[in-house]
Amino acid sequence: MEINLLTLAGVIMSILLGIIGFFLTRLINDVRRCSIETGKNKGRIDLIAKQQENDVKRIEHTTQLELQALTKNVNQLSSNVQELVVILAQNGIKQK
Repeated sequence: MEINLLTLAGVIMSILLGIIGFFLTRLINDVRRCSIETGKNKGRIDLIAKQQENDVKRIEHTTQLELQALTKNVNQLSSNVQELVVILAQNGIKQK
């Protein structure tokens, strides 16, 4: 009877250790998978951050070029308006 009791206790302990081992294996695999995915996501985040930085630099450069073009156009327009004012003033003086 005593041997059967020891055998039963051994079987129960083996089953419990097997169940604990199964869940520990699952836990370790999940942690490993999460750490790998975290590394991949970090790489993706870095890539997106660099793309955004490049986009911002490109937009800044384009904006500067547009502002330079607008400045030239406004300067030319101011010169034309000034010439027109001078011509109108001269015509006004001639008519009087």
